[in-house]
Amino acid sequence: MQSASPIPAGFAGPGWSVMHAGGARAAGSRLVHLPYWLMLTALTFNPALAFINGNIRPLTPGVVIALEGALTLGCLLVALLHQRREMNLPMAFIVWLFLFMVLRSAVVDPATSVKYFRDLLIAPTFFMLGLCTDRRYLTRYVLIGHTIVFLIGALEAFRTDLYSSLFHVKDYFIATRGLSEADFWNTDSDLFVSATRPNARFLSIADAVMANHRVSSVFLEPVSLGTYCIIISAYLYALWRSLGWKSRAYLLSTNLFLIVACDGRLAFVTFFATLFVCVFWRRWSRYLPVLYLPGILIAAFAFVHVTDPARGNDDFVGRIAWTTDLLESYDIAEFVGMSEAFIDKAVDSGIGYIITTQSIVGLILFWVLCSCCSRYETREQICYNHALCLYVCFNSLVSYGFLTIKTAALLWLVKGILEVGQTSPSAGDARSPARSLPR
Repeated sequence: MQSASPIPAGFAGPGWSVMHAGGARAAGSRLVHLPYWLMLTALTFNPALAFINGNIRPLTPGVVIALEGALTLGCLLVALLHQRREMNLPMAFIVWLFLFMVLRSAVVDPATSVKYFRDLLIAPTFFMLGLCTDRRYLTRYVLIGHTIVFLIGALEAFRTDLYSSLFHVKDYFIATRGLSEADFWNTDSDLFVSATRPNARFLSIADAVMANHRVSSVFLEPVSLGTYCIIISAYLYALWRSLGWKSRAYLLSTNLFLIVACDGRLAFVTFFATLFVCVFWRRWSRYLPVLYLPGILIAAFAFVHVTDPARGNDDFVGRIAWTTDLLESYDIAEFVGMSEAFIDKAVDSGIGYIITTQSIVGLILFWVLCSCCSRYETREQICYNHALCLYVCFNSLVSYGFLTIKTAALLWLVKGILEVGQTSPSAGDARSPARSLPR
């Protein structure tokens, strides 16, 4: 007798449905879990490589680039083998990225154009992968990944010496990212350069019981841990009603610990901003997320021109001023993505980075992908869409780190899974399934 597929009708593709009889059934079960394994790989491959580099044999930048590229292309291939109409918009964005890469390669530089293509490819790839993923296992794998992040973060916070001996973070970034000893201003630390600040921590409430540096966990640098905490906040608030109370308490308490441990200023602010939009989710128009980025940009320019803050400070206000000053310096060549004159400065501005590498059109299309690829039917879809857009907006003012695979994989995989519209609750943590809102 034929088994029923866990994937909605018209969704399952070859090799993705539950197979039959013996080994075929086992193979089918593994494929159902494959997207989650890929996400966990994206989350943890950096500490694995750092361990190898520091304890087994030195690595080169090519190893990291090859692994990340193979992972991204593998995810894209899996998604393309299970094509569905919801993938049309992200696929159109990928086609734009490819065509622009070809054009930019001919005009500017082939090598950097391929890198910039890869940076923006991660989001639509994992979004499409999520669209062909069985939701029943979502909470299970989020909890597995989060536990890994939490345990290694706790190890770093309370046994920094052991963490350093395992991962040799400074050596890893020097070997694989092109940094030098001179880039690490604190010669007493083996951690990433931004793990220690000259000034006091913003969240210093636990300095007496844990290390006073900024914890990085599996991400090896603290900024990415902060952005990860924002993603977990979005997941927690969006799926609050379908999570059991133990999962809620665990995710909330450990996420707050990690926010304090990494001294995540932006994570702290976004935690409460996301809570606000999720509490009042019924009040928001489906078109509101589209306005977040232009609205925040206008507010940033107005704030800088009215207050004229001091330039050069490594804080949120200083980064906002950096972004507005950078965009005011751009000429036509920068806005059409055909100049690298400001690329070194653009790494501290996500908006500036995307414009420099993909043009203003690329920024607009990326924002359409962020804000418009949602059915906006269930509470989960609505809350997560608002949370994702806030996450991208706030981060794009201060960094382009939200594009990196180690955090973007989880962010966009979850978005894709929630957009599928399956009614199966998460395995092992079932409560009420997500339902569409009445029209």
